[in-house]
Amino acid sequence: MSSNGAPQTLEGSRTIRFGEFEADLQSGEVRKAGVRVKLQEQPFKVLQVLLERRGELVTREELQCRIWPEESFGDFDHAVNVAIGKLRTALGDSADNPRFVETIPRRGYRFVAALDNPPSEIAPGVPAAPPAETAQRHGVGRRWLLPAMSAILLAAALLVVGILVGRRSVGTRAPEFQRLTVRHGTVFTARFAPDGHNVIYSASWDGSPVEIYATDVNYSGARSLGLSDASLLAVSSSGEMAVQQSPAPRFMLALRGTLGQVPISGGTPRAIAENVEWADWAPDGKSLAVVRATAGEKEQLEFPMGHVLYETTGWVSHPRVSPKGDQVAFLDHPNSRDDRGVVAVVDLAGHKRVLSTGWESEEGLAWSPRGDEVWFSATEAGLQRRVYAVDLAGHVRLTFRAPGGVTIEDIAPDGRLLLTRDEQRAGIMGLARGATRERDLSWLDWSLPVDLSADGKTVLFDEEGEQVGPNYSVVLRDMNGSPPVPLGEGMAGGLSPDGKWAVATVDYTQLVLLPTGAGSARRIARDNMKQYGHPVRWLADGKRIYFSGQLVGQRPRCFIQSIEGGQPVPITPEGESGCRVSPDGKWMVRKNPSTNESSLYPMEGGPPQPIRGLLPGEGVSWSTDSKFLFVNQWKQLPVKVFRLNIETGQRQLFKEIYPADLTGLCDMTNLLWSADGQSYVYGYTRLLSDLYLVKGLR
Repeated sequence: MSSNGAPQTLEGSRTIRFGEFEADLQSGEVRKAGVRVKLQEQPFKVLQVLLERRGELVTREELQCRIWPEESFGDFDHAVNVAIGKLRTALGDSADNPRFVETIPRRGYRFVAALDNPPSEIAPGVPAAPPAETAQRHGVGRRWLLPAMSAILLAAALLVVGILVGRRSVGTRAPEFQRLTVRHGTVFTARFAPDGHNVIYSASWDGSPVEIYATDVNYSGARSLGLSDASLLAVSSSGEMAVQQSPAPRFMLALRGTLGQVPISGGTPRAIAENVEWADWAPDGKSLAVVRATAGEKEQLEFPMGHVLYETTGWVSHPRVSPKGDQVAFLDHPNSRDDRGVVAVVDLAGHKRVLSTGWESEEGLAWSPRGDEVWFSATEAGLQRRVYAVDLAGHVRLTFRAPGGVTIEDIAPDGRLLLTRDEQRAGIMGLARGATRERDLSWLDWSLPVDLSADGKTVLFDEEGEQVGPNYSVVLRDMNGSPPVPLGEGMAGGLSPDGKWAVATVDYTQLVLLPTGAGSARRIARDNMKQYGHPVRWLADGKRIYFSGQLVGQRPRCFIQSIEGGQPVPITPEGESGCRVSPDGKWMVRKNPSTNESSLYPMEGGPPQPIRGLLPGEGVSWSTDSKFLFVNQWKQLPVKVFRLNIETGQRQLFKEIYPADLTGLCDMTNLLWSADGQSYVYGYTRLLSDLYLVKGLR
């Protein structure tokens, strides 16, 4: 850095060498032992900035100013996470044990490897911030540099002294763990009772329905509270429970049901509200914060109940009222079937602030006893969530990590924690033609089925585990269990009618065609599309695809587009983004966002027709001849699949599906059929967890 705070300019080598790699700043290429490494333009620009500032913190704000100056906050935040992930993948680096790129939590990144020939000029295409602007933005000028450095050195010295003194006086005692559950299954929610030594939790053991239990931490064993088919949401300071009655799976730990109130001592819950997913009591135990679904496929956070503080087309989870009762902290997820998101707080006037961003998976949240921090469990990549604490100014620190990942449940006034140790995965089960039992067709730890070939022999799926990188992988697999065939990065859409192509989305912003055999991937021109939904499907002619998406400045809707590119053609009004086109291209099933009811719409235009015989909440898929819909609900087992005649409304039981292992089964999704209905696949998510009481975490 020069004395005025701006990066040095120089006249030197444009090839920077580090470890076994070299970065050519002229051509924008990275090579390993002379062989070019695949790295896209934006990740390379990030690398340029990091190399230029080797050993120094490069803030996320600086990356935005220099690489994404036109992006909004949310778009930039996702872009930088993806770019860093791709850079690490190209370099074979790890966020946990970095050789090259170190993450400074919630602040930025630092390049930590030694350079054989340090850079001496700013890379073209990555402009530096003007010196005066940089100094003004950071509040630092040349005359303050030496005093600032002196202060930093003094603070570091005092910190070392403090650590040494602390070690002498306190020692290095590790946190204490007490296991509270020993059965096989899933813990959904756990809270301390007002007396401090009883713990109330809801769990599903050995595949049985979820139930509420209590255990005294001073004695072994647990007792049922007699509330079957009910899940715990919160426990008040006066000993009242908020519970979900008849909870239905929504996504992972999220359930949806009727909100009820009942004392810890027992009784019959009093019904309060429907379609509630989460709730928490205010400190005085008199009012509730709730999250509930609305008719327009939105979710809203209310506190007190009935007063809307925040609304989203994504989903909200784990709301917790602050100890003072003046704010609600929550996890905000932008996509309805994904638990990535941000940590946020909202005050009683509805003013929302984001405290921490960029989390690939986040589940679990609680306030610190003093109300000065929000503790949450999350991960930047993969499935192994850790416990972090963020203060109200947005400063994040890691407080605990464990193999397999953990989820924070509650914090007692004396600082004790309840958390679960988790083992989770998503997988695929399928039945091939002629087989007598289902086969697990999963690949790694997070496999999600997206399409099944018409002949029922091949399944197309996403692999979204941490081993495949931040953009996921599109994979093809034979129904008989042959080794999987990765086709390329992205999220799978559908197989073309001739089976030669799979369409996919990359980072929700690019459509690609991936060959299932020999050939090269093809990009479809993005035009003015801001974001693509998932999945993308083919029309019967094999020349066009349809998808939900969002044009710049508009709300999401459904589109048809040629695979050769061109302007996408909208086929639904703005705000209607759910659609399923029949194989013959004549009909489309659409859901009215205001009524949540599905209807049949002619593709050539005309008034909608009701789908007679379709029940609320049923999933639908078309038969190959476009005369029937396969419909089913996931809530009850066995899953009953009916064949529904779209002309007469007649329902006929077609198939019953009953998974062999129900333990820890959180969700079943994406039931897909072959043309003759003799083969099928579906996705499942499974979470196994154990509840622990933890002392000594700070």
